[in-house]
Amino acid sequence: MIRDILIADGDVESRDKFLKVLSSMGHKVDFVPNGNEVIARLQAKRPYLLILDQELPPDGGLKNLELVRGFEKEIHVLFLTKNDPGVDLEICTEVTRLGVTEILKKDFSNYDMFKKILEMLEDKEEKNSDDKYLSLGRILVVDDDPQMRTTLEMFLNRKGFHVKAAVDGEHALAEIRAQKTKIVICDERMPGMDGLMVLKKVKEFDKSIDVIMLTAVGDRDIIKEAAALGARNFITKPCDLHEIEKLILSLLIQGI
Repeated sequence: MIRDILIADGDVESRDKFLKVLSSMGHKVDFVPNGNEVIARLQAKRPYLLILDQELPPDGGLKNLELVRGFEKEIHVLFLTKNDPGVDLEICTEVTRLGVTEILKKDFSNYDMFKKILEMLEDKEEKNSDDKYLSLGRILVVDDDPQMRTTLEMFLNRKGFHVKAAVDGEHALAEIRAQKTKIVICDERMPGMDGLMVLKKVKEFDKSIDVIMLTAVGDRDIIKEAAALGARNFITKPCDLHEIEKLILSLLIQGI
């Protein structure tokens, strides 16, 4: 479901990152660079979610939250803190009293903040939708082991990613040439064209594709060679599926 979002943040780079991620998901995003404009914007248009930065100039996010709640009691508010919420207990206690929907540390370095924001924007009746992350890019799983390939494909598709699978290197390269791919998850040991060869050819075709290598053992020489060829990350089998999910969303968001 498309949501209207108002982001109150004084940092232009942060506003740009929010815009790229949230607009890519289809949401309508507006911004104000300081607290003086928050109430005026809310009076003109009531968004579904207000994202309010703790360090919003000139008086800080807490002061603006007080003004917002004096004007609008029901709007969903996400309060972004400078430190982990558990550090600034006094601030967190006060914003909780003022009825924020969620308190999160402002951190663009991994996927956690954006995942929580996207969960807040979901329609409860659409939480199992299979197209939540389609707009962020396609993922290709390459593995000759049918059980591993199917497990990854089914798990990631259930999580809302756009996933295809290939049984070998030749099939993988054909898929990449046929349709734009953002991330390749490739097994290192495969008959015929091995994972390192696939990695090399993927990077020759499109350097922007992120490649995650799956290894049965932590072979340092293989990891070193894969890193030199441009592999982005390495995962040792057996895989933690939730860690793979976390890594993929982090890469997708970083690449926007």
